[in-house]
Amino acid sequence: MDDLGIYYAAARGLVDGQDIYTSHLAYYPDIGLGFTYPPFAAMVFSPFAIGLPFARTLITVASALSLLVIGWATAKKLHWPPTVGVLIASTALLFEPVQSTFRLGQINLVLLAMLMVDLLGLIPRRYRGVLIGVATGIKLTPGIFIVFLLITKRYREALIASVTTAITMVVAFLVAPSSTIDFWTKYIFDPGRVGPPHYLSNQSIRGAITRITEDSPMTGPLWLLPAMIVGVAGLAAARRLHDRGLDFEAVVTTAFTALAVSPISWTNHWVWAIPAAALAWHHRGKLLSFRTALFAFWIAIFLAGLPRQLPYGADREFDYSGLQTLVADSYLLCAVALIAFGLTGQCLKSPARTRYTCRLRS
Repeated sequence: MDDLGIYYAAARGLVDGQDIYTSHLAYYPDIGLGFTYPPFAAMVFSPFAIGLPFARTLITVASALSLLVIGWATAKKLHWPPTVGVLIASTALLFEPVQSTFRLGQINLVLLAMLMVDLLGLIPRRYRGVLIGVATGIKLTPGIFIVFLLITKRYREALIASVTTAITMVVAFLVAPSSTIDFWTKYIFDPGRVGPPHYLSNQSIRGAITRITEDSPMTGPLWLLPAMIVGVAGLAAARRLHDRGLDFEAVVTTAFTALAVSPISWTNHWVWAIPAAALAWHHRGKLLSFRTALFAFWIAIFLAGLPRQLPYGADREFDYSGLQTLVADSYLLCAVALIAFGLTGQCLKSPARTRYTCRLRS
């Protein structure tokens, strides 16, 4: 069963007045995974209740259109022609996170498009923050961008995003009060609902440490400290990039920070690799330079879906060798590398202010 089936079950549960967090048992009694998003997300997914084939068509079309928006936004911010935006959208289909998103019926591309047009200032100023708030109301993790807005002193947008998020919670409570209370008092604290954290697809710090410790009782304390360090470092890098006028780079760095520190970051969540790859191309050096080779290798990891080249499932993740462990955590390592570059790299705008020349500090 794909993720779309869980969305469909939650939508049916909402429409039929059932508990959206247990309604999946009526449709998929043998599956232990239920709906994990806030109740507002079930409201957004309510059209899915028409039927699973309709839901599949709707999410596929929405994801495809979102991919075009992502390509357009990326091209616009990098001062590339609009036709390049179409090329970006087309090329993105080769990336494993994008392929997984389409296959599973996930909402990742829709959220990415919403966040990009808001954070990159591609909507009227008075509305900026609204889409961030809506995205946070659907899937909590975009809330890190409210923190990003605060540390970059975009207080008005942070306030609008926060208020919008609060409105989604209030609306959800009015529509489904019981499910809303259950989510905020019970289900949000139940990590088992999303699946085993050691599963190879989980590319977060928690996933990496859980695979190493074989999910021992020490896993919790062990992953929290590095997650805090990476979280602080990632936001510091984002602030530094923002202060240099590299707003796009700062947004992408914040996104990868969220992916690294989130308890669960399935490979399909890493669709931020699309704008990151475009930025890597934008900052490339000479054809045979080390920097170009490094960026190409970084992109190739997401094109190949490198972690998924390993055997996984049935707890085989606990038997990886040292080299296999590096491969298993390759998306996470890409995030750490990106954050490290943001902290240690120095980027200077060209006189034309349409291109950046980046160099590492000596």
